[in-house]
Amino acid sequence: MTISEGLSPTPPAQKAEPVIRSIRVFQSGSGEQHKEHRFGSRLPRSVWALTSRSWVPLPLQYFLIEHCDGLVLFDTGLDPAIALDPRYIESPVGRFLLPRIFRLHIDEADGLDRVLAAGGIQAADIRLAVFSHLHFDHVGGIAHIPQAELVVSARECAQLDAPHPEYDWILRDHVQIPGARWCPFEFASTDDPLLAPFGEAHDLLGDGSMVLLPTPGHTPGSISMLIRRDGWAPILLAGDLTYQVDLLEQDVVPGTGDAKELRASFARVRQLKALLPDLEIVASHDAGAAAALARAQGFAHLAA
Repeated sequence: MTISEGLSPTPPAQKAEPVIRSIRVFQSGSGEQHKEHRFGSRLPRSVWALTSRSWVPLPLQYFLIEHCDGLVLFDTGLDPAIALDPRYIESPVGRFLLPRIFRLHIDEADGLDRVLAAGGIQAADIRLAVFSHLHFDHVGGIAHIPQAELVVSARECAQLDAPHPEYDWILRDHVQIPGARWCPFEFASTDDPLLAPFGEAHDLLGDGSMVLLPTPGHTPGSISMLIRRDGWAPILLAGDLTYQVDLLEQDVVPGTGDAKELRASFARVRQLKALLPDLEIVASHDAGAAAALARAQGFAHLAA
């Protein structure tokens, strides 16, 4: 069964209401990262990760899209077990490095199921989860949505076949869990002039409301989601392509990832912004994410 077959989308023209009704932002606790991590550094990562004493806030956010044919998550946040279970990360090197790269502030109340429930949503009602990439702070809720199809780019999924994906903070044992319904996809060429900077795309439900775009750099298979709805400004959920939208606009790459690929993806997003001047770019770790969604949806305030 394909994703679109599973949800049987109805063409927007046949709906009295827009196909997308709302987008909300949720948090799985909070964290801190090194200033060099966010703003970049001339020092090698191994140096600043172990020596830096400068920390900046790191929101841990994911997004819920209410589509007329079901609820869709963009990422699933961090699993509280990473802070509560000393064996969550199997690699001794990973356990040594994690507190030196991130300071995490999370407890059981920050689990996906409990956060959604507090917002009036049951985890069992999620139909799809789309993953910007497979880092541990984006896949931490998949155990709570066993019924959902888990959508990831094939290029990102291929990293699971590497000898040690945990070296890149992809924890295979917390991704390939029993019963998880992973649905890797390949991008296809597109003739949509708005998407020309990317050359290819993946229309998630076949109705044009949620289009996945390749934005590699943070990881090889990182993706973003372009959301379009009449009456709203277009929205680009950009994952970890940048940690702050203004840094993308200024071409400032973070301290991790492939700098060349990041700059190429930055350029494509800026081209998209030129074609869609009212585009709101929403980064997963940007404290301004909720305000950007509120602007796009025409609200003065947006709360999960």
